[in-house]
Amino acid sequence: MTPEPVEDDQVTPGMMIAALNQILGECGYQPVPGELPDRLIEDARSRADGIVAAARQTAEHYTDAALAQAARTVISAREAAATTPPPREPARPVTTTSDCVGTVWYAAVVAAGVFLPLPPEAARRRLHDLAERLRLAATGDPADLEGAHRAGAEAVELGLGHPAVLPGTIKTLTAHVGPGDALASFLAGHAAAMQERILGQQEALHRATLRAAREFERALEDSEARYRRLAYYDPLTGLANRARLVQRLEQASRTGDRGRHIGVCLIDLGGFPAIREQNGPDAGDTLLIDVVRRLRAVTRNPDHLLVRHGGRSFTLLIQDTGGVAHLVEVAERILGLLAAPVTLPDDGPVVPLEAAVGVVDVRAADLDVSQLLVDAEIAVRQARSGRTGWAVHDRRGGDPGVPGTITGLVTAPPTYQPVLDPAGQRMLGLHVRALWRHPQLGSLDLGRIGELTGDRVATTRLAGQVLRQVCRQAMLWSGAADGPYVGIDLPVRRIGYPEVVDLVREAVTGAGLTPGRLHVQLSGLDAVPAGAHSHTVLAALGALGVRVVLDDFGAGYTSVAYLRELPIHGLRSPLPQLTGGVAGEPADRSLVAGLATIAHALGLTLTVHGVDDERLADGLDASGCDAVQGLHYAAPATSQRVAAWVRQPTTVVGRG
Repeated sequence: MTPEPVEDDQVTPGMMIAALNQILGECGYQPVPGELPDRLIEDARSRADGIVAAARQTAEHYTDAALAQAARTVISAREAAATTPPPREPARPVTTTSDCVGTVWYAAVVAAGVFLPLPPEAARRRLHDLAERLRLAATGDPADLEGAHRAGAEAVELGLGHPAVLPGTIKTLTAHVGPGDALASFLAGHAAAMQERILGQQEALHRATLRAAREFERALEDSEARYRRLAYYDPLTGLANRARLVQRLEQASRTGDRGRHIGVCLIDLGGFPAIREQNGPDAGDTLLIDVVRRLRAVTRNPDHLLVRHGGRSFTLLIQDTGGVAHLVEVAERILGLLAAPVTLPDDGPVVPLEAAVGVVDVRAADLDVSQLLVDAEIAVRQARSGRTGWAVHDRRGGDPGVPGTITGLVTAPPTYQPVLDPAGQRMLGLHVRALWRHPQLGSLDLGRIGELTGDRVATTRLAGQVLRQVCRQAMLWSGAADGPYVGIDLPVRRIGYPEVVDLVREAVTGAGLTPGRLHVQLSGLDAVPAGAHSHTVLAALGALGVRVVLDDFGAGYTSVAYLRELPIHGLRSPLPQLTGGVAGEPADRSLVAGLATIAHALGLTLTVHGVDDERLADGLDASGCDAVQGLHYAAPATSQRVAAWVRQPTTVVGRG
């Protein structure tokens, strides 16, 4: 089509679009095409969808007014879609009259995919009024350019600010009023209003970003404070916990005067488990809180740190002591404060506090955190057997031990106790008991060693030694895939992940043992951290082919809902802790049967252990449990005796 001739002072739509593109480029918008191709409406609708989605998100995050406006916009769009079909691009120039200009303009707006926050009829009237005001401004003598400028700004306020609307707007108004200064002034007002709106939006976004950043920083600080509180403090007493004690000891070993003395008083409450069991957990909590109240009288010095060391023990850390004599004086003061009995709540009984204090003094230069905590445990044991209630342990006078472990630790050979079918006639597997002997602490298993030393490397090394020995021994008894299994207790939390998985893999593959013949037994629901990490650990063990068994099921506070989510294969229940109640033996048998039903409903096996006499064994074959273990059937034995049992697995093992 041949373009019409242009007079020197005539403003054409192309010139207007070029001027607008310059302004839109400064505002960050894409330029408006010089011509109106057929795909313009589709592109405009696509961009409009993104703007509507962004508007909804902005409305949700900022003001209720914006949300209401977005809702009105959607309603208007639906009504417009129902009443006004999108027009096709006309094949000839648009000609309008004052009666239909509002309808034509509104149709162009809808075709561009932009919806006004007004009902369709009201929107047509508003557009008609704007077009008439522009026509009157253009036909005035002289032309009312200021009025045309204001009309352009009002068009933006009405919702015509999106660039996709501009081609249709220019086309409609050019046909209605013709090109000229008034139309140019209208477009200048439109661009100025758009620029002001964009600057306002940018400022609002900037303020919202700063506000969100401040809120995020506060939330982060609160989250970090809560994490530190949970990681280093006991929720019941508010005292620092063992992790905080270890942290402070490590800091003390690296900083300050290397010649100064650091001391600890480990306070153990004898009889606390019995008080808690007889009077309930609330009574136990009351007792602990009362003990803390008394102990605070000796911890007002800033160099002192009072720690809840364990379930029934506390530690007083003194970072600059006057030597052993000073610590003994503190220990005697502690015993004096704890001498008075505690009255339990709700007119409960008056219970005595049987406290013992273990004292350890060491120079900062010689401080070994793991060894210091072990020495404190030894001192407490010595205090319990003494007359004064306190004892001092000095490892410098003791025997040298294995580096990296507890001083004086001696490895004992593992023992094996048969696990039988419920009738006690056929051996299914063997429960391994691995212990180490210590001259002051007595017999210790892997879990206790890890707890005392806090040395993950040493605990892992000892666990690896036992695993390899047990797997090799199982292959010597029977190399068949259906041979008796061996079950061993592993302190997964003390060893860590993925080290425990590597240990099990190396032991099984190194011995050539069928993985299903190794049962990894975890003691209690707290054997691994709760949540996703526990699934990672247990699933990794299960992926090796070994069976994962949870011990102490039914004792303490067992969560059946949590069990449903754990990737484990079986449960072990300590029979003596489940029986002997006031309800009598029929109720005991019903309880065991109920536990078996729960285990089977979860797709797990149930092994009942601790069956040490005939009374406990009575009725187990009808309880539904899958296996039994205890002195009633056989006592723990050495590997040589087990070889004879393996050769005749279908005979009664005997009585221990």
